[in-house]
Amino acid sequence: MLFASMHIIHLLTAILWIGGLGFITILILPMVVKMPDALQKVLLFQRIEHRFAPLARYYTAIVGVSGFIMFYLMDLEGVVFAKEGRFLLFMIIVWIFWVIMLFGLEPLIIKRVLDSMARQGEADGKKLDIEGVFNIMNKLHWVLLTLSLSAATSGAIFAHGLI
Repeated sequence: MLFASMHIIHLLTAILWIGGLGFITILILPMVVKMPDALQKVLLFQRIEHRFAPLARYYTAIVGVSGFIMFYLMDLEGVVFAKEGRFLLFMIIVWIFWVIMLFGLEPLIIKRVLDSMARQGEADGKKLDIEGVFNIMNKLHWVLLTLSLSAATSGAIFAHGLI
């Protein structure tokens, strides 16, 4: 019963997390990139980011806890670094990457860049290329979405023994 509960929680939380990332990547960022006013771009994205980032951190924690409980219940310690565990290992590596992004880089770097862009478009005395920053952010989100969907696919492959 515990495993089934953790599996359901894990899947639903991953769906919310990756769905939110997909929504931002597919709809929000392209819309923001096309906005003509640079300050409005920054303010809109900042409002969205301030609402979604805490949720993404929460989802990341729940996905990790539920995933590691399932890992423990299935006694997978000996499998994770073996050939048959490569999809599980990939999923764990992507999760670790997201933990670093959401709990480290995002609050320390990305938030600072967005705040600087909102304050007259300057950081460290140098003019920021707001258009360039959003174009890079748009491309990066596509990479992150692809990586996340690949991790979810790896989880399904591992769980169902498809390869």
